[in-house]
Amino acid sequence: MSSVNILWLYDDLLDLYGDSGNLTILCDRLNKMGIDTRISRLSLGDNLDFSLYHMVYIGPGKAKNVARASGHFQKYSELATQAVANGVIFLVTGNARLLFGKSFTGFDGGTYEGIGLFDYTARETGNVFISDVVASPVFAPDVRGYGFINRTAHIDGNSGDYLFTLQSGAGDNETETAHEGNLVNNFFGTWQLGPVLVKNPHLLNELLRRLTGENYQEPDNSLEQKALNLTLEEFQL
Repeated sequence: MSSVNILWLYDDLLDLYGDSGNLTILCDRLNKMGIDTRISRLSLGDNLDFSLYHMVYIGPGKAKNVARASGHFQKYSELATQAVANGVIFLVTGNARLLFGKSFTGFDGGTYEGIGLFDYTARETGNVFISDVVASPVFAPDVRGYGFINRTAHIDGNSGDYLFTLQSGAGDNETETAHEGNLVNNFFGTWQLGPVLVKNPHLLNELLRRLTGENYQEPDNSLEQKALNLTLEEFQL
């Protein structure tokens, strides 16, 4: 593998909490493996062909911007679902997850269609919900990671294919405290915001393994791991 093509979708609408750090660290680690990275930025009005990319990233945004993106993204529901089935890597963070359920109630009370990759529905509440999260990914159940949630929406009916098992913090809605996120094929979806790959080197490594296959080389994440360990010490878990 000489290059990796990444699509940063709706970068102008959905980017609130330094989420571009996820792509920065991915590109850095790939380049250190001798693999070039090419990032394309597409948004409303652009035609989407997911087969051109090894990975698609969609970050969180204001509720009204998620609603705007849904009208465009819904046109490509079959192509996006097929891309997930074909193994294209998706990293979807924060309220961008609303785009992948059956539907969601928006900031204005209107109903917006998702692409139906998952059976859950979602709703904007208008109330800010904040939580620290300590969780273990299903692919490394003995490893703890840290995340931060700051949202006004909740997901209901997420009944399986979870990405994380929670040790503390909130899951997909007001009452869920056992699980968070989704992992199907190479689709990674989580409420956790910001540069989640920088905060969680085990998650970064898993995406790199899936991106590079036999070309994977273990990166030096010693500083990131030290930062994670110091953070977890604050929770005394």
